[in-house]
Amino acid sequence: MRKLQLPGRSPEGPKLNDQDFILVEENGVATLKQMAREIVEDKLREQPENDGTQTPYAGNPVYKAMHACKCSSRREISRAHRIPAGRDLRNQEVDMIVNLLTRWIIREYNFFKEEERAQQSNLGEYS
Repeated sequence: MRKLQLPGRSPEGPKLNDQDFILVEENGVATLKQMAREIVEDKLREQPENDGTQTPYAGNPVYKAMHACKCSSRREISRAHRIPAGRDLRNQEVDMIVNLLTRWIIREYNFFKEEERAQQSNLGEYS
């Protein structure tokens, strides 16, 4: 199975917020991956009529990952990852997209934890 390219981090790109991190900690990676699979199956498996408007920008870390990884519409997936639009996604392609979204969420979570540790160590200098 091909591994899709994880996008770089940019200041203007989507970011997870505190509520998203709580959701990741409470549910774990397995549940998050299942949520991603259900969303991809629902919104992207078949070529949607409203392509480009079917994915909200907030409300779930999976939606933010979809926008960050350019997987929010079949047109974006076609451009960014060379998976053709106009036909149903194959099981292997769904798996690749789900893995990409999960990797992005985990990476963002790890960056958040690292930044949190750095802030805590910096506070020690001022006490």
